[in-house]
Amino acid sequence: MNKRLFLACVFFILNGLVQSLAFAQATISIDNQSVVYCPAKPEQKTQPTFTEKECQQGLLFDIDPQNVELWLKANLTVTDAYLKRKQPSALFVFAKMSSEVFLNGERLGSNGTPSFLKDEEFSGDMDAKFYIPPRLLNRGTNEVIIHVSSHHGFLTLSRPIHFIGISEYGQTSEFFKRDLLILLSLLGAMLLGCTYLITLVFSAEDKETPALILLMLAAASGQLFTEISRVIFNYSYPLHDIRLIAIVVLSLIFGFSFLLFTIKKFARTQRNLWLALVVPLTIYLSFMMPGFDGKSVIAILVPALFSVVISGLSCWKVRSRESISYCIAYSVFCLTIVFTFGKFNSMYFYYIVTGMMAFLVIKIVNQSVKDKILRKEEEQQLVKLQLKVDQLAQQKSPTTLQLSSAGKIEIIPVHDVAYCKAAGDYVEIFLTNQKQSLFSGTLKSIEEQLPSTFLKVHRSYIVNLDEVVSVTSSKNGATSSGILALKSGDEIPVSRRILPHVRGVIKGSVALV
Repeated sequence: MNKRLFLACVFFILNGLVQSLAFAQATISIDNQSVVYCPAKPEQKTQPTFTEKECQQGLLFDIDPQNVELWLKANLTVTDAYLKRKQPSALFVFAKMSSEVFLNGERLGSNGTPSFLKDEEFSGDMDAKFYIPPRLLNRGTNEVIIHVSSHHGFLTLSRPIHFIGISEYGQTSEFFKRDLLILLSLLGAMLLGCTYLITLVFSAEDKETPALILLMLAAASGQLFTEISRVIFNYSYPLHDIRLIAIVVLSLIFGFSFLLFTIKKFARTQRNLWLALVVPLTIYLSFMMPGFDGKSVIAILVPALFSVVISGLSCWKVRSRESISYCIAYSVFCLTIVFTFGKFNSMYFYYIVTGMMAFLVIKIVNQSVKDKILRKEEEQQLVKLQLKVDQLAQQKSPTTLQLSSAGKIEIIPVHDVAYCKAAGDYVEIFLTNQKQSLFSGTLKSIEEQLPSTFLKVHRSYIVNLDEVVSVTSSKNGATSSGILALKSGDEIPVSRRILPHVRGVIKGSVALV
């Protein structure tokens, strides 16, 4: 099962990679290094000259249109190679703001309605595109002017503007199609893992361990879906705040589930102390961390670092291969997060988390297989032990069978009975000395008097297990699936339904054929 799960996950990921490599789209960004921006004045209806004393020049990603109205001017350099593609083009604006766009002095359109006042601003989409007529796009330098404002939403972002540039005309989701295919493949692999873990939670004796991994995987899947929702659904920019909060909350759920799993597995003592230390610290550092990308990274990194400490302490004390493998995997996980900190919430996060989840799922699947084998061996040992106890009990206190027929009662020692056979309204008793008797009554009434060393192997037969020498599988007959050979040479049919149970009971006591 774990092999099929692993191959399915690999298929999802490789499928996304192959499809993404087939997708290529030319993109040209504005000059992000020298953007001129000017604050708008109340009731200003015309563009500024961008030479006013209030105007400044700076990096695009440092410009903050939140709670203000601004005018931006930037240069866009178009190459010959781009123009030779002869594809319809659009100017893309990905930012938490409403915008009105001009290219080379001509208005392309608006996304919402920028305004100096909140009540007069109409919220635009988080990601917008503006069709560019071919005559407007010049070889070399092009002037882009954008009128913006962002009065709605309840969060203040450190970088509300993500990208401004041109590309082939299409849906905003097409702009990110390459990443989307890979992320959807990773999401499919995660959901496949969730499906398997759900079945494992219901079937495993230790439900807490797979439940914690399921919670981790579900949180990672939810975070991934929330991340790509920006591409799948074109939403109004105020909803971006809710999306960011959801990503951080899901990161906290993942981090705390990761910690709980590690504590359960390796912390034999002081479990509550670890929780009391790590949980408040993680929440505090996530809150203090600037930027929501940083918050979500810290929400995972802090619990993961403490998981390294907890597993490392266990490794130092126990020095088992199991604890060493976990400690190494946790350390690689944390180091990868640290070295990709600035880009962790891009695809790096989902590659790393998918790898970590694959490691944990494979570990728990292997453990589940080992537990099932061990449980089966223990059940077989219990069956043997119970049979031995029953045999000893029978030897210490011999029982008798009281049977009536034709008005008389006959007492027969139980150990003299080889097997009983139902015959209509009567029961035939076959003894070990080759004799037999016929008594009135039901097989059930006889069964109630017999000790547990007798087993009902068929609806018409009860057998003394001490008389069995072998059990043989049989494909003949409509209602029997096996044959019991007795010391007397008689053969007793075994019902197909209970044959596995019969084999389990007598295994080790007789030969299996």
